[in-house]
Amino acid sequence: MKAIVLPGPGARLDDVVPADLPVPEPGPGQLRLRVIAVSVNPVDWKLAIDHKPEWTYPHVLGLDAAGIIDAVGPDVEGWAVGEPVVVHNNLWKPGVFAEYCLAPAHATSRLPAGVRFTDAAAVPCAGYTAYQALFRKARLGAGQTVLVQGANGGVGGFATQLAHQAGAKVIALTRPEHFDAVRTFGADVVLDYRDPNLLQKVRGETEGGYGVDVMLEVVNPGDARKSLAFVHYNGHLVSVDPLPVMTDVPSYTYAASVHEVGLGGAYFAGHVPTQRDFARMGDDLMARLAAGRLDPMVEEIVTLGDIPDALRRLKRREVTGKIVARIAPDP
Repeated sequence: MKAIVLPGPGARLDDVVPADLPVPEPGPGQLRLRVIAVSVNPVDWKLAIDHKPEWTYPHVLGLDAAGIIDAVGPDVEGWAVGEPVVVHNNLWKPGVFAEYCLAPAHATSRLPAGVRFTDAAAVPCAGYTAYQALFRKARLGAGQTVLVQGANGGVGGFATQLAHQAGAKVIALTRPEHFDAVRTFGADVVLDYRDPNLLQKVRGETEGGYGVDVMLEVVNPGDARKSLAFVHYNGHLVSVDPLPVMTDVPSYTYAASVHEVGLGGAYFAGHVPTQRDFARMGDDLMARLAAGRLDPMVEEIVTLGDIPDALRRLKRREVTGKIVARIAPDP
């Protein structure tokens, strides 16, 4: 099969290349997918720089795939060859930038009729992160106010859509050139994150001027006080990047719940209940896609061979929305 790989343990992003590899055989609990489409995510280029000691080489990159079940491993029940599915894969295992990949059956979701493989592939990494942040961590509900950082990006864009659909007031941060797009996602208020009066403007949009119920942070600011200032007492700060530094946060000033979101950690920790929840989140998000209630934000569709260049463009922050690579024609 054709695949996009890191050739060796000393390789870096510029060394990512196409390669010919054997088609993998599914083991216990695994499905083999004939890959139709994959999503190219920022985490993919970061992993090309930060290798994992568990990898063997050449290592296939990629985490999000949509495809057709091609083979079912031992002890797997409830799945059949020919079913269309989508998965967020284990970053400690060989990835999905290939014509075939292996997927954990318990973390895989079925595609409803009418959902395009390219749309489905765009969802898992960013969509599950947004879903877990808002609903599993912060328990966001109707009538609450959420501040979404990077609302034009993958995680921020899905978070804006999901929070709006949950009945929350969404204050979205982005650049002015993205204001219109973010409003179409359901943002109630859109602000330039570079505005020198940002804190006052955000607080002015909240009840009593106390601050938001939830802040979703996709860029780590360092000192936690920079973000906690936007959140009311007893609120929630949810961080996708590494957690902010709490060292200088005085006691009894915020009483905020600070949450870390990291999908890949569920595999590393071996926490099967969280891995199974990937499938539940995927089922919900695929149903929203099928109903036309979720914009997958696909900005560009490339080929398997274009993935190395797409990774480098992501690193240079030249991309808005989602890049998807089509690996094979729709069946």
